[in-house]
Amino acid sequence: MARPGWEEPTPSPLSPADGIAAQRDAAAQLGAAVRALTDATVRTLVPTETLLDIAARITECLPALTAEQRDVGEPAPLDDPAAKMWLYSPVVGQANPIAPWVETTLVDGVLTGRATLGLPYQGPRGYLHGGVSAMMLDQILGDVVSASGRSGLTVSLSTRYRRPVPLLAPVFVVGQVVEVADRKTTAVGTIALESEPDQPLVEGVGIFVVPRPDQAARLFGVSAPDAPGTVPAGRRRPT
Repeated sequence: MARPGWEEPTPSPLSPADGIAAQRDAAAQLGAAVRALTDATVRTLVPTETLLDIAARITECLPALTAEQRDVGEPAPLDDPAAKMWLYSPVVGQANPIAPWVETTLVDGVLTGRATLGLPYQGPRGYLHGGVSAMMLDQILGDVVSASGRSGLTVSLSTRYRRPVPLLAPVFVVGQVVEVADRKTTAVGTIALESEPDQPLVEGVGIFVVPRPDQAARLFGVSAPDAPGTVPAGRRRPT
């Protein structure tokens, strides 16, 4: 209610750009909240009654979220291929609650990523699942290939696990292109502790092939240079 003698200001209408920016921020907040919920879910030791109560309350939220949905294969309207923005990437997407959310930086052709992963990503007790390590390397290597101006589909990814990656310790992921030949690009990368960046825990080599225009259109709905695998806007800090 407005105070007597004081005129309530008229809200300024949001421009379309402001509106989608606000929706992207809201989607990222939802992703972060569900990510925190996931972490709490795999760590909780609360009684059965509490588990059932929370499960019921979460289920009550689903109709609101599913009132409007996109189909499988349909582009996400909050993504922006031209700006290399992929909010729902399972590795770097802020709005994807399963993403460990690797925050990346591109400097002089070398892409680095930082993340801290918890119990939802556990393999051996106290350590990261090897498949998650491979997923992060695939993303970083694909991103650095795209950052070099050559989009590509992963055709080969080899990983060497030197030592287990501990959970809840900040990790440092690095990727760079080492060879370009026709449509094929080779990139190498490592995962290490941020405190010991020169001591690789996992090493990876990826081979990426530029898709044909018809492949890029079928898989991504865009031309090959705009295909996913690029560093998402807003998460890269260029020099």
